[in-house]
Amino acid sequence: MEYFEKKITYLRGLCDGSGYPKDSKEGKIFHGILDVLDDLAFMLESYMEEEDDFDDMLEDDSEEPSYLYSFICPKCGDEIEVDEQTMENEEEIVCPDCGNIIPVGTADVDELKF
Repeated sequence: MEYFEKKITYLRGLCDGSGYPKDSKEGKIFHGILDVLDDLAFMLESYMEEEDDFDDMLEDDSEEPSYLYSFICPKCGDEIEVDEQTMENEEEIVCPDCGNIIPVGTADVDELKF
């Protein structure tokens, strides 16, 4: 995203050299717009990095995708993430915060007890 940084820096230089002080009405408008452009460029750069990371993860065919399941502990309200393998192999998990036992992998909702 060096492209956007260079463009914004160039515009900021034009703004500074325009003769409008930062305290003037025009200067406040120009600098406000440049600040918004800086924020947008940063957000776009962050988004593109996340997309690249996601694409790299998808291109790695050697590993099967891993899924996480989230549970909310009914006793303390803490969110607990459980991987697919644990869901298949375990019948219950223990909340790391309060020690409450939470049943997992149960197909029948009527069998769940807290």
